[in-house]
Amino acid sequence: MGNLINIIIEPGKTFEYIKEKDDWWIPFLGLTVVTLIFLWVSSPALTRIMTQKMAEMGGGGEIPKAAKYIQYVVAPIATLLGLLLVSLILWILGNVFGADWDYIKALDLYAYASVVQIIRSLLNTAILLVRGIPNITTARDMEIATGLNLIFSPENPKLYALFSGIEVFSIWQFALITYGVSEITGISKKKAAITSIILYVLFLGFNVIFARGG
Repeated sequence: MGNLINIIIEPGKTFEYIKEKDDWWIPFLGLTVVTLIFLWVSSPALTRIMTQKMAEMGGGGEIPKAAKYIQYVVAPIATLLGLLLVSLILWILGNVFGADWDYIKALDLYAYASVVQIIRSLLNTAILLVRGIPNITTARDMEIATGLNLIFSPENPKLYALFSGIEVFSIWQFALITYGVSEITGISKKKAAITSIILYVLFLGFNVIFARGG
């Protein structure tokens, strides 16, 4: 648990720990728990928004009750697959720029760097509670604006996904990845930064490609 705190206040200690130990599942569990809490709190608003969307598209009726619970199964699986996939890309990119490390170390690093997203998710949950579930009318109301979407909020969902992806917590996360790649593998900070920037660009591209209206 100490490393979950150290990655925020003393990341160097966590990177030294990663060199010796492999326990990516600890931040994974943290991410999963916080995600499930957010889903539980936001579920009434999300169900209402989805029902309205279905009605606008000509559909009718309510969302089946079983479908409401599927998200609690899908979320941990999606979180795990996301960690595994992004870590694989990180590992490959690191190797391209001269890093000599095992995939498990890339997984450890990305999992711990993702702890900053736990903070973001907790803030989003707090925002939901402060705004009040009945006042949530769109998916955009369900998250705190911490990036370019605070200044620009285009109606186009793909542009909005791009602007919302360039935000404080993601930049923080990828800055940690830069520092971590250099510390764990020994490659230069410049090469580590290029590795992280490419990964960040891919992350933004993924967000834009799969963006939906909110």
